[in-house]
Amino acid sequence: MIRRLFYSLHRFFGFIICLLLSMWFITGLVIIYHPFPNVINEQKYANLETIHLKDQSVNIIDSISIITANEKIKKITLEQFQGQARYNIKTDKKLYQLSPDVTSSNECVDIQSIQNIASKWSQGSISKIDTLIERDIWIMYNRYMKELPIYKVHFDDDEKHQLYISSRTGEVQQFTSFSQRAWAYMGAIPHKFYIPALRKNTRVWADTVTVLSLISLFVGLTGLFVGIDAYVRRYRNNKRIQSPYKRKAYRWHHVLGIIFSFFIITWSISGALSLRKVPQWMAKTHNPIPMGIKGKAISFDRYILDHKDILKQYDEVKQIEWSYFQGRPVYNVVIGNQQMSFDASTSVVQELNLTEADIKKVIYNNHGEVDFVIETISDYENYYMPWTRSLALPVYKVTVADPDNSIYYINPKNGDYKYINDNRKVRKWLFYGLHYFHIKWLIDRPVLWTIVVWTLALGCTCVSLTGVWLGIRYYKRKLRKIKRLICSSNKNRKCQKVK
Repeated sequence: MIRRLFYSLHRFFGFIICLLLSMWFITGLVIIYHPFPNVINEQKYANLETIHLKDQSVNIIDSISIITANEKIKKITLEQFQGQARYNIKTDKKLYQLSPDVTSSNECVDIQSIQNIASKWSQGSISKIDTLIERDIWIMYNRYMKELPIYKVHFDDDEKHQLYISSRTGEVQQFTSFSQRAWAYMGAIPHKFYIPALRKNTRVWADTVTVLSLISLFVGLTGLFVGIDAYVRRYRNNKRIQSPYKRKAYRWHHVLGIIFSFFIITWSISGALSLRKVPQWMAKTHNPIPMGIKGKAISFDRYILDHKDILKQYDEVKQIEWSYFQGRPVYNVVIGNQQMSFDASTSVVQELNLTEADIKKVIYNNHGEVDFVIETISDYENYYMPWTRSLALPVYKVTVADPDNSIYYINPKNGDYKYINDNRKVRKWLFYGLHYFHIKWLIDRPVLWTIVVWTLALGCTCVSLTGVWLGIRYYKRKLRKIKRLICSSNKNRKCQKVK
């Protein structure tokens, strides 16, 4: 009874899911080399204007005096916009854009501003400018909602670039070329179900991907059962371990299915977890994720270093952000095309360089009296490896003996950190490990990694495509049977023999 049920369920769901799996495996290979387009920080830094303060006597406290007492400042940056320096002050209620050179500023992103910004990103002429009041396929993330309306600039250059500019801040949100968009339609968009009507509702989109992945997992498990059962029954009858199927399509699907079904199952599991947190029953989190280590602006009376001293010492300062690390004031500064962090707790302009004493303070503040080990690592390891972005080295590694087996990786140059606990370790292996083979031993051998990924992806694709073919034949037989029954029940003389 169970055997027949598994066979029936595998046939019934197999056709549709094999179509889906074929798409996922093929588009997954495309994504490896052509990910979804996104503006990286280096591109933004390169196109920022150099800051020029006309009035060096103006204090930032004077500029923020118009902010009401019931608003909490969340972020402050100083940058140059359209030839004039300005503070971008984000509170929990609104965004203020004020000029340190005058009492106030009513700068807005007008057509001239758009053209000036666009000229820095492409030498091509502007063919048209659209005003988007809702997100399109290239700006689907929720973070773009607060930037609407967004101006979409079309360039008449060889690559047909498109530039997205926030009407609120004038900041570039997205920059794509024709080739990037074409590859995305063949890779990231179908693979991640970036369908605008679906993606606009994040919960529905996540649920859809999860459910389809779970159905794929079920088909993979039933397929493994069916495949092993066929071998077992063949062995019982003939005492030989061989596929019982004589037709090539059946035989190939059976043999390849046994070989690659494990990877279809693991990819389905990792796909189901791609947009989900690891459940607590699988790996419990005893304490909340540590907060307050690094963040945005704190009390201005702690900033002993005047940010204008940095402007005097460095020529190509493009942005200054007020930040902190464990209560210590810090300036994050874009100089040229890179970001540097400066210690603002002293009057001397010096780069941030966290010591072991600073790191110990972090651990004591977040965990209290607990045993821990601090070491400096100069090589990547499984829980600290680059993937879509670079990761700094050397960094401090702090292993904490707490119920969550916490691990911190802290960059002494800017305070950036990565936090790992048991729950995140499980996600690392179930998602990144199973889905991307993001395993240090393989990553250190890129040729071997490429061979493994391509072999498994193509093998699973062959299983899926043969499943599609068998599904087509299965449903054809069902349709013929239904037609015969209809003809027989109606006793219709015009019914012809179904071939």
